[in-house]
Amino acid sequence: MKKISIRLAKDKDIPEIMEIIKSAKSRLKAAGSPQWQGIYPDENSFKTDIDKNWSYLLIVDKEIAGVAALMQIPEKSYEKIENGNWLQENNLHYTTIHRIAIADQFAGRHLATIFFQLLIEESKKLGFNQVRFDTHRLNYAMQHLGEKLSFQKRGIIYVNEYQDNARIAYQLIIDK
Repeated sequence: MKKISIRLAKDKDIPEIMEIIKSAKSRLKAAGSPQWQGIYPDENSFKTDIDKNWSYLLIVDKEIAGVAALMQIPEKSYEKIENGNWLQENNLHYTTIHRIAIADQFAGRHLATIFFQLLIEESKKLGFNQVRFDTHRLNYAMQHLGEKLSFQKRGIIYVNEYQDNARIAYQLIIDK
């Protein structure tokens, strides 16, 4: 049985993180999604995440298998939501999963599901009772993952980084 865990990323992990992101960008492009096809996410995104203790690595038998940000402050782009609403709308105490990617050599093993579950557990440990994320309408893998883990579609939000900037917003209320 493989040992799977998460840990906070460190600056020394950035080269490996960027390799994972480069591969993820290629997979998104091949799937027809315009998400991540520009500069973003770049090295500075991950340096900021590391500095704020938001960057988590998925570790499989001591190897880095994935990366994600677990933001622990309100996401500015979530302030306005269209075609829906947030559950516990006035509660601004939530985590947001961003910039999640699995390394090519670990693809196809359902590790994104495990990674999400571990990030949800980490959110609980940090004292949060809800988790949010957003994804592009053409990122079917992320949509499927969210639904598989009982996240609810809550509406449409808009991000600043892209021309095609509408994102499907998801939310999970968790028990502490």
